[in-house]
Amino acid sequence: MAVPPRATQTNRFKGPRAERLAGLLEPTVNAHGLYLEELTLTGQGERTVLQLVVDYPEGTDSVDLDTLAALSEAVSLVLDSAEKDSAEDSAAADGAAEGAGAEAAAAEPLAALSTYELEVSTPGATRPLTEPRHFRRNTGRLLEIDLRADAPEQDAKGAGALTARLKQVQQGGVVVQEIIPAPKKGMKPKTGPEKHIPFESIARARVQVEFSHTD
Repeated sequence: MAVPPRATQTNRFKGPRAERLAGLLEPTVNAHGLYLEELTLTGQGERTVLQLVVDYPEGTDSVDLDTLAALSEAVSLVLDSAEKDSAEDSAAADGAAEGAGAEAAAAEPLAALSTYELEVSTPGATRPLTEPRHFRRNTGRLLEIDLRADAPEQDAKGAGALTARLKQVQQGGVVVQEIIPAPKKGMKPKTGPEKHIPFESIARARVQVEFSHTD
């Protein structure tokens, strides 16, 4: 795919402090049956916002509010405990942080964690689909797909964008059924035949929000 899957911790969590926090919190997220999509830190000091974006690793169910609330409470407890441990080990951490750059930042104690504003949410409905797992989570939904300029799946006119319903996710790509726009206002769109699109032919894909859908 043109948008590379975020398969490594370095790609998913920007910066050494975010990586260290992810290592601290990911076991708690996984224990709740969820997958940590993103962890970001914004602001500074007491205005720091710690944002966790989580989702189910597989299936098409949505994460409910009770699950998010339970996870938020569990994460807060982990942060409180880590802050206490960090305060006790601050002298050792200061010694390990000698030097400059990313290594020094990574060695800094996780201080003042209890002052962070914690936000736990799920990915937005129109977030880019960048991993096969993202496509599996949205099986049956309508997608907006932009094809790469050199993709052989482009039509004879060179059109590189299509709206299609995701029917199946296979190892090397997706099976979709294209929705052909109505030629005139008031007419219903038509459905084309199912087609296979390899992941490497997809430049960009997003879910198209539908107000109603009947098969």
